[in-house]
Amino acid sequence: MKYLVTGGFGFIGSHLVEELVNNGHKVSVLDDLSNGQLGNLNASKNGIASYISNVEQLQQSYFTESFDGIFHLATAPRSSSLNNPMRDIETNCKGMIAVLELAKYYGAKVVFTSNSGIYGSKGDGKAIDESSANDPTTPYDANKLVSEYYCNIYHKIHAVPSVVIRLATIYGERQKVNEKLNWRPLVATLAKNVVNDEQVVIDGDGEQTRDLVYVKDVVQGIMRAMESSIDNAEVFLLSTNKETSVNQVLQVIEEIVGKKADVRYGPPLKGDIRRMRYSYAKAKSKLGFEPKYDIHDGIRKIVDYLQRNIS
Repeated sequence: MKYLVTGGFGFIGSHLVEELVNNGHKVSVLDDLSNGQLGNLNASKNGIASYISNVEQLQQSYFTESFDGIFHLATAPRSSSLNNPMRDIETNCKGMIAVLELAKYYGAKVVFTSNSGIYGSKGDGKAIDESSANDPTTPYDANKLVSEYYCNIYHKIHAVPSVVIRLATIYGERQKVNEKLNWRPLVATLAKNVVNDEQVVIDGDGEQTRDLVYVKDVVQGIMRAMESSIDNAEVFLLSTNKETSVNQVLQVIEEIVGKKADVRYGPPLKGDIRRMRYSYAKAKSKLGFEPKYDIHDGIRKIVDYLQRNIS
């Protein structure tokens, strides 16, 4: 099969591209390198075609061959959407339309990675599922939700097949802090701090929780969505159905690294979500998705990666 992966040099995208290439598929990657790195795909560079461009500028004239499917992962970070909401619209909304127009032209299926933050924060501790009410708290969440609507519209009007994946908090190797984009992913940030003997700054009291799912588990779920017969922009959560607090994440990292961190607590972030716990029952039932890695296994892998690559 021939696939296009937008954001393919990024954290999740590079893991997906590697798996696709290893499975014998022909892969093209489009990325503006704002948060991705060419080095993420050094091991697979001979098996891919690369296009360096913003996703909102995507057009059919870039390519000499058609695609069977498009994995749309390119995105602007959630953390920068409050400071630069117009840029978020450009990347997340206009980029979605560009992808759907290309899919319409080629008759390709789209798998779109959206965001579980669309649900907002539920305080009762019960697992959120796909039937839960939407309550976006940042421009990023709102624009991801609008992009989901575009998938639905293009399916109904133009018969473009698609699946929407709402991701919990992803972590793993190659996920890096990007201060330019105000991008500080939880596990990568804390692990970097502890490994490099840097002060850890926790926003709020650290008791806010995340549903942490390891990147290789996510890649399997995304691929299963593409391989499935589902084509009507149906929404699926990829998660673990487990809550882990920020303080607990730090404790696990300290145990694995073997040192205590210097911790400072600051004010909570605007638009932050207090509790995250998402059910993957629907994805398990319809896609066969089942997370394999627990947080100790996954965090150990990212710590090992950082110790090999960060001085």
